[in-house]
Amino acid sequence: MAAAPIRGGRAHAEYQPKDGKIFVLILGSDARSGNPRHSRTDGVHLAGINTKTMKGGILNFPRDSWVNIPGSGSARINEALNRGGPDLAVRTIESLTGIQVDYWLLTAFEGFQKAIKDVGGKIPLPLKRGMYDSGSGARLPRGTKTLSAEESLAFVRSRKSLPGGDVDRTANHGRFLIALLRKLRGDIERRPDRMFDWMQAARKWTALDIPPHELFQLGVLTSQVKSQDVGNVTVPVRIGSVGSASVVFVQPGAQAIYDRFKEKASL
Repeated sequence: MAAAPIRGGRAHAEYQPKDGKIFVLILGSDARSGNPRHSRTDGVHLAGINTKTMKGGILNFPRDSWVNIPGSGSARINEALNRGGPDLAVRTIESLTGIQVDYWLLTAFEGFQKAIKDVGGKIPLPLKRGMYDSGSGARLPRGTKTLSAEESLAFVRSRKSLPGGDVDRTANHGRFLIALLRKLRGDIERRPDRMFDWMQAARKWTALDIPPHELFQLGVLTSQVKSQDVGNVTVPVRIGSVGSASVVFVQPGAQAIYDRFKEKASL
């Protein structure tokens, strides 16, 4: 099946992606219910797809990354959504990386869990180590686990049981997104009409700036990308502090990652 052409989303209405490169900012809010556009983000991820190579990447930003928020000074990256909604989150990522964002998608605890339920749950994910975290509710033994919606939320929330804390959790978010891609591909291979279930879940349980016809095209395109052809990279950071606040500083090596991602839309 040939990949459908994709036009620019409302993040940049005037922008038409060139050379088949598409970038989507995926935001996970810490709100317990609804999808408030002014809340802090626990997940900040820039997903890219190259429609010529059919490869992609997920670039993860730890929530405590100390960055410049356009028009708002320096702060943790998770403050961008709280201060200016998805538009400011987009501008922050663009300012940091030099990559122009085509679309954004936002979900929170309730929407995330219900979206997973609506696409059937059962997300297969291999775990190299057990995850037991009373804070998130994760009780996941080592090995390949098929996660329910509740277990999926516990997995992406968990940080206290991880050696690298929030930095490791951020990388796990990328792993979970790739696991979702595997499920999407499997669903569509068995029943192509399942694409409408995925579309409905996205439209019902997330806030997004992707028009319905473009959401369908983007879904079809995404379902053609193999999970092994999607890189999962977390920007390199150093733990530090600003005043009494614990933060992480993005390291200079991130620039080479941004440049490569911008050129190839894959990692």
